[in-house]
Amino acid sequence: MPYQNPQESTLFKKLSVPSEIHLRRDKVIPAIQRLESYIKDATKAGMKEIRVIHGRTGSGDMRRAVHELLTAHPDVERYYPAPPAEGGPGATIAVLVSSL
Repeated sequence: MPYQNPQESTLFKKLSVPSEIHLRRDKVIPAIQRLESYIKDATKAGMKEIRVIHGRTGSGDMRRAVHELLTAHPDVERYYPAPPAEGGPGATIAVLVSSL
């Protein structure tokens, strides 16, 4: 008999949440709201790390807003700039607090 409530399965949750979120071309406030929701979903899914694609062009407002949120967010343990192969200055890797 197949699992009756896949939404309650940790594996289903983990597979349903992508490992990265793209915020490029978004306005800052809606992007930050999306990021907050994404972090909550990723934490519930048991993810250890996420990648935030904020872009590297423009005034840097999106990157600053993302870093401010990550600094203050209780589910984020730490964050660091993505290595060149993973987006370089246009992305940030956030390490999430373990929910176990």
